Amino acid sequence: MNIQDFIEAVANRLIVSCQALPGTPLDEPEIISAIAKSVEFAGAAGLRINGVRDIKAVRRESDLPIIGIQKTDDRDGIYITPKLEQAQALYKAGASVIALQATEPRIGDCTALRELIGGIHALGLGVIADVSTLQEAENAVEMGADIVATTLSGYTPQSRQLEGPDLELVKEIAAQKIPVIAEGRYHSPQQVVEALESGAVSAVVGTMITMPDRIAAHFIRYIETAAKKLD
Repeated sequence: MNIQDFIEAVANRLIVSCQALPGTPLDEPEIISAIAKSVEFAGAAGLRINGVRDIKAVRRESDLPIIGIQKTDDRDGIYITPKLEQAQALYKAGASVIALQATEPRIGDCTALRELIGGIHALGLGVIADVSTLQEAENAVEMGADIVATTLSGYTPQSRQLEGPDLELVKEIAAQKIPVIAEGRYHSPQQVVEALESGAVSAVVGTMITMPDRIAAHFIRYIETAAKKLD
């Protein structure tokens, strides 16, 4: 998908990440596809989907733009679409654009960032760089990324450690005229609106829409905390 077409499709609208944690009851392609179709009915402008299996299942049911990613189990290294062959498989499965991890340092079994971005562009797809800091965003764009996303702020030692979304990072990146997608711990519509007002092209919300196990745990933690105060 042409990157400009992607931006126009999602601008000032919601992208929903439809994923399930491995081993949880929703971790089946048919279920992920049903979730994706449900949020499409609700008006979502795009989807973020992990893995070839689930992208194929969702693509059979939806024409929405799909941000394709491939997560690995190596959380100590680059774990979001680290290798070119994974990006190529996502493309064949039906991804519209590819998101990849562009944090520093770039360690583990991964393709060099410039080579990875160039290889995805050779497929005719745009590249979204998942970053955690402004410096990483600027570096990713210098390497050829089309858009950056604040997905990994709070998940690297060099980034802000916040309970909620890193709205300041959205503002910093937008101030540099870099197209930015707000992502990471967006738990309310108000936070999404604030991100758009801060210059984000679009926002991705996942857990608080598509993971009932996490949503239920969120409520239960609040209830248990309140119950302790009442004892």
